[in-house]
Amino acid sequence: MKPNPTTYLSYLLVILMLMSFDGAKDNFIFDDFSMDEKQIEIYNIENLNSKGLDFCAVPYRNGIVFTSSRNKVDGSGLKNVFNNNYFDLYYSEKIGDDVYKDPQKLRGKINGDLHDGTATFNQIGDMMYFTRNNEKKKGLVSLKIFSAEGIEGNWINLKELPFNSKKFSSCHPSLSQDGKTLYFASDRPGGYGGMDIYKSKLENGKWGNAQNLGINVNGEGNELFPYINSGGHLFLSSDGFGTLGKLDIFLCKKDGKGFKFKKNVGEPFNSVADDFGFYIDETGEHGYLSSNRQGGKGSDDVYGWKLVEKMYSKKIIVIDEATGEKINEAEVFIENEKDSWHPSILKIVESGTYEYKVENAETYFLKIEKEGYEEYSAALAKEIIYDEKETIVMLSKRKLSLLSGKVQEQVFHKAMGNVEIELLNECDGRIQKTKSSKDGSFGFTVMCGCEYIVISKKEGFMTKTKIISKDANPCRSSQLIEQVIEMRPVPNSNFPRASIFDE
Repeated sequence: MKPNPTTYLSYLLVILMLMSFDGAKDNFIFDDFSMDEKQIEIYNIENLNSKGLDFCAVPYRNGIVFTSSRNKVDGSGLKNVFNNNYFDLYYSEKIGDDVYKDPQKLRGKINGDLHDGTATFNQIGDMMYFTRNNEKKKGLVSLKIFSAEGIEGNWINLKELPFNSKKFSSCHPSLSQDGKTLYFASDRPGGYGGMDIYKSKLENGKWGNAQNLGINVNGEGNELFPYINSGGHLFLSSDGFGTLGKLDIFLCKKDGKGFKFKKNVGEPFNSVADDFGFYIDETGEHGYLSSNRQGGKGSDDVYGWKLVEKMYSKKIIVIDEATGEKINEAEVFIENEKDSWHPSILKIVESGTYEYKVENAETYFLKIEKEGYEEYSAALAKEIIYDEKETIVMLSKRKLSLLSGKVQEQVFHKAMGNVEIELLNECDGRIQKTKSSKDGSFGFTVMCGCEYIVISKKEGFMTKTKIISKDANPCRSSQLIEQVIEMRPVPNSNFPRASIFDE
């Protein structure tokens, strides 16, 4: 298949056409994680990302370094690619919990006229290894890995590593914690697929020959973006067998001097899109990844991930008592007694089903409102919230009553026709309107158990408001509610001293 054009641009550091393969889906989760009370939260680090391509973030000093195609002129990041303004390495200082300063290009000779990106650093932070592409010759572009020294905030003394070649690519370096082994991707001859993961060892100050990591790590597809964590476990991205989407993140656990067979780390790290550029910190509870999944700010974005307290979901299913059918568009509220009563308005997740993200408390209060139905309310014990995944609530339709009214003038009790009557239902906010007939009569159909406000208006008379309480409108049975509305003339009208006729 043809690659996604925007995604392909981010892989100018790879120069490959990724192939799709529908393999078995493995929801492997890291054995190092204690997932009993934790869950994984993935979030877009918005103030790092542009409209273009931003990817492969790694910690450096008090912030992170990542690769970006952003354009300071138009902010799109797309103009860079088509006008040959290449990828560069950026640094952003961390100033809060997942809050970063505006990214700035790394200083020195690190960002040249070609593509620069996917960097890795030694523990001290004074040595960097990064990818840079050669000049294009005869339609071919190869990638090479360079080193650079950090002196007083500038990156200088750039050197090409000895295992590079113009005949094939070497890219995506990741340095081991002791600084003696460099892992990288390459399409050099003798591999198992397109791009494979290799390593080179530092001996007597020189980097040795590239060594393929073998069949447990590499396959017929493309293995890219290696990352070796502090425990010696290898993370990488592959488009080969066993992916959830296009490019997925895999883990090869350390096994003596080698690695165990790679396993897909599963959702939510992986999606149906491309997922790569993985990093996990020493705690095992926080890190970064890159993805072009839906909902991003640009094409490829930098995402953060962290382990958070596991959220439990409780489903409330609302059903019509008479018909047995599920009820949509109900207003479902749950309050929990924590530090104070805190209401949650539940969202519908499927027909008649509303979901509550459980907050730990001892007591919960459930309230359900739906036009035409009696209001439901009940206290729920903690055991019901946690032990029962679903709670079914039956709603009864409200009985209908007839509100029969008559409007008359307050002084002489003469029937008043053509008076504007509004009826406000306090249960659902619905307003009904009518006008009184010549004999002053009017009528409405009302729902039992609801409080109503009757508002009467006529030119030359003061607006009259009358409340019909819930007690006057019970749900024991359908009934006739009779009301008399007396309108008082405004002062200085044809009825002198009308103001004395107050109720």
